[in-house]
Amino acid sequence: MAEERAVVEGYGERVLYLDDETALVLLATRMLKRLGYRVEPFSDPERALEVFRARAQSFDVVVTDLSMPGMSGFDFARAVRTIRADVPIVLTSGYVREEDQETAASIGIRDLILKPSSMEDLGRVLQQVFAGLHRRDSGAER
Repeated sequence: MAEERAVVEGYGERVLYLDDETALVLLATRMLKRLGYRVEPFSDPERALEVFRARAQSFDVVVTDLSMPGMSGFDFARAVRTIRADVPIVLTSGYVREEDQETAASIGIRDLILKPSSMEDLGRVLQQVFAGLHRRDSGAER
């Protein structure tokens, strides 16, 4: 009997998704939209940062690749943090060294996902991110 994996769906949360591999951006965008997220996809970190700078409150989470030409995911995350310190950031990478995990923790990266990851893995991480935010928000006035 095959093990069934529960599909974890979003509720319209807004995701900034950044990866320098265009094919991955297209796949992730399609899959995340199917899961119920609103996705703004980018393959250029400079452009993604420009849009984030202009509309930082328009995003509920940032998902970025670690290894990109011109700007690493760590550099992107640091820049995002200077604009909006409270936005959850999820980092994806094909290879994660111990020092990468330490750097991610020091920046406040919410989760690290090893690629190739399934969209189910990303969906589960996003569900955990938003479950924490919803619990925190339910106890506080906006």
